[in-house]
Amino acid sequence: METARTPDTIDLTQTITYLIRLLIQNLRSIVIITILALTCGGLYFWLSPKTFESKMIIQSDILSESYLLRVAENLNTHIHDKDIDYLVSKLNLTEAEAKKLTEFKIISALTPMSQQMSEKEKIIVVITVRVSDNSILAKLQSGIIYYLSSNEYIKLRVEENKKEIRKNIASLDREINMLDTLKTKISHGKFSSLKVGDVMMIDLAGLYSLSIGLNEKKHAQLHALAQVDSIQLIEDLSPYQKPIAPKLSITLLVSLLLAGIGNICFIFYKSIRNQIIIPGS
Repeated sequence: METARTPDTIDLTQTITYLIRLLIQNLRSIVIITILALTCGGLYFWLSPKTFESKMIIQSDILSESYLLRVAENLNTHIHDKDIDYLVSKLNLTEAEAKKLTEFKIISALTPMSQQMSEKEKIIVVITVRVSDNSILAKLQSGIIYYLSSNEYIKLRVEENKKEIRKNIASLDREINMLDTLKTKISHGKFSSLKVGDVMMIDLAGLYSLSIGLNEKKHAQLHALAQVDSIQLIEDLSPYQKPIAPKLSITLLVSLLLAGIGNICFIFYKSIRNQIIIPGS
């Protein structure tokens, strides 16, 4: 026995049949509109200015993370306001190069577990820049380091740290020289023993061990002096050939969406013009 079809089912079937017929009738126009939309999207992708992104990692024992975040916010404000003169003076760029900088961002390079560390120990940040030309990255990197290092407070802190380290090195040198003199006397038989209370004794092995320890401390201080600058570059800004914007996939999707809207508008306009009435309405 054949199941009776409800009026709603009949209306839906008629509507779907009508829409399919309408699409077939306008297939040529739909294809043309779609091709035009994709062509326009392709032209936009190839002709529009490209945006490239690169990242650098820096470490500092003097700068604070909060200071760096304010620097990034300040620079971004000047970039968005097209304050080219400010960017030229602060980053040592030409006017043409400054115009190619589109975004500046700083984030912490540390994991959440690192938040338990003291501020001085945890200043490692990732600086992300977006530019319209990769060729300025090398000069931009130098400009960023110059800008972060040129603050008067930062330069004063660097000099204070250098003085403290040099003072430690001088103290270690005195101790090492005294120890070397003592070892020389002992080796020539001029100083055969040491008196501790009522006991005459000397520990040659201990002297050599102490000498090694002092020299290791001096080496560590020399290394600290070499790294005392306010900024240490961990990873350079690297030029990437693939732009982050515009993206071809997104451009094509938007083009297809616009093509769909255009096709709907065209078919609707044609239906109104021809006074077509959907069956069952």
